[in-house]
Amino acid sequence: MKLVLNLLVTIVLFIGCHPKDISKQEITSLRDGNQNNLSVFSNLVLPKILGQEFKRFETETDKDQKHEVQIVYGSNSALTFNDVSDYRKTNTEYHSLVLLRIGYALALHQFHRLSLSLSKPFFIQGENNPDAEIQEAEIFRTTIPKADLDLFWENHPHFDPYRAPKLGEKEWETVTGEIQKLWKVELDEFSRVKLE
Repeated sequence: MKLVLNLLVTIVLFIGCHPKDISKQEITSLRDGNQNNLSVFSNLVLPKILGQEFKRFETETDKDQKHEVQIVYGSNSALTFNDVSDYRKTNTEYHSLVLLRIGYALALHQFHRLSLSLSKPFFIQGENNPDAEIQEAEIFRTTIPKADLDLFWENHPHFDPYRAPKLGEKEWETVTGEIQKLWKVELDEFSRVKLE
């Protein structure tokens, strides 16, 4: 009996601690009630949005002496299930989705620019080590001015970035194209990723 009770408690804790899908209403409620401290709010909301993909949040003063938010996310697995021909497209679209979700969540906070980096482990074969080893590598980084994000949300007040987009959905394709025109690509290493 005690074993069954322990098993039930373990299952309830596991289910309760697993990241769940979050809605725009939940994020709006969190965002509207936490406008004071960007770091505290980000460390509260980013794990809810990204789950286990959330790696790091930092703020720093950039070369123009303005406040920049830097967020790093990505899977914790070196494996990929993307086809070689779709790898760049799929990851760029996913990066757009992550940017929109984070941009919406941080919309009421004050900062100058948002830097978003995709980083994940890869099997890397070194010159001195013929056996492949797993190393973490940043493969894609974009920056976008906060003013451009604010303008985007003014032009799309009803868009829900927390609803999963459907394949071929016209609104999603339009929004993806718009957000990609606003960001500046700082790092693009997709061409160096070899998929087998």
